[in-house]
Amino acid sequence: MSQIKSLWVILIAAIIVRLTYVLTVYFSMGSEGLFAEDSFLYLELANNFIRHGDLLKEVGASGALLPETERMPLYIIWLAIHQFITGDQLPLFPILTQGLLDSLACVLIAMTAKQINTRLFLPAGLLAAFNPSQVIIGGLILTDSLFFFFVCLMFYASIRWLYQPNYRWALLLGLSLALGISTRAMLLPGMLAIIVLLPTATIILRRFKLSQLGHMAIILSLSIALQAPILARNMILYNSVQLTSQTGTHLLLWVAPLVLEAADGTPHAEGAKLMDSKFKDHTGTYDHQNPYERSNLMSSTAWSSISEIGIAQATKSWLIGGAINIFSPAVLLSPPVRNLPRTGFFDTKGESKIGKVFTFLFHNDHPTYANILMITLILVILARILQLIGVSQGVCNRNSRETQIIHILFILWILYILIIHGPVASPKYRLPIEPIFSIWAALPLISILGRIKSLALKRLIQ
Repeated sequence: MSQIKSLWVILIAAIIVRLTYVLTVYFSMGSEGLFAEDSFLYLELANNFIRHGDLLKEVGASGALLPETERMPLYIIWLAIHQFITGDQLPLFPILTQGLLDSLACVLIAMTAKQINTRLFLPAGLLAAFNPSQVIIGGLILTDSLFFFFVCLMFYASIRWLYQPNYRWALLLGLSLALGISTRAMLLPGMLAIIVLLPTATIILRRFKLSQLGHMAIILSLSIALQAPILARNMILYNSVQLTSQTGTHLLLWVAPLVLEAADGTPHAEGAKLMDSKFKDHTGTYDHQNPYERSNLMSSTAWSSISEIGIAQATKSWLIGGAINIFSPAVLLSPPVRNLPRTGFFDTKGESKIGKVFTFLFHNDHPTYANILMITLILVILARILQLIGVSQGVCNRNSRETQIIHILFILWILYILIIHGPVASPKYRLPIEPIFSIWAALPLISILGRIKSLALKRLIQ
């Protein structure tokens, strides 16, 4: 099959799968089936953007408008464009376009895989097309699907630059990183790592040229320039160069309580209350006019608490969170499954975090949910075994130093994503590493298919 035909097979398969899933959920559950925890907030922020032409949120009973400082603007603008076209806040239209964008991401994954091995093009693309994580998360009003597209574009541009360093691929990489950061600020440290790691890789490959430093300067400039409006606003209004003020809330009410839970089994909800109380004791009130100062104070309280709990327990919580993020089935996020009446993971009781995981897996209080969880968990584990074989083939490939370096960079990206999210666990947090999983799963598959063809030819000859 030619590459063009393979590309169309991947794209059409991805569109059909996503369209079928979204319409099935929509017609069985209505708009509610397309919502997650933060979806209503994003739609409201998008509506405010249309009405006021700025990133504003309503606070208090009076509905006073203040700048939105916790979230990056691009996904809000993306939703606002859809609302402007249709004149309503219904989620189906943006969900359908997210499905199309995710289908294009499948093509990018295939094109990235092709740079490593031409035989990976179709298998990697089809694995992405049928990937439950992409399909399910792309069917929700969340930033993750848009962010995922820019991550796929980043992978493709990075590998093309590594094989052929020039300004064209540097510009594409800079644009993908800039748009990714504008969607989720968590990519900013990753961008800084990329502009160090790529020239380092060319040094190892003995292809380094001084002009490559110019390429990295372009990537850095583009990534920062696109954030200029947010940075300017934050510097003028809040005297801060941070992109968002969400870090403090995340650390204080999620990370620190989960570290405490790993240490002594304190349930997350109770731990969050303890951390909230500790913050109020230290500062007297939440009523700080500057959201970035408040975020910094919350972060300071959170890190102080984590330090008191101990590095060993913090490491334990990060390892457990990483394991859950890698192995938790994406189907648990699908509204028909997620809305089954049962105790949620964070509310599940257990003497320790591992005990809590065990209780959630084997003593879940809804039989249907428990059965779905166990079946899909087994499938995820089998997929991870296949991917483990794939990464070992890539890293141990002595015929191509480029291939080895690419897979090492893949591993570093996975570690980065797991470290960034820490003990906060959900299948959606591994979405940025799903392109790598598709490529790694495709590697042993093409080996298996090659052996099957070889055996078939031998039998025909005999």
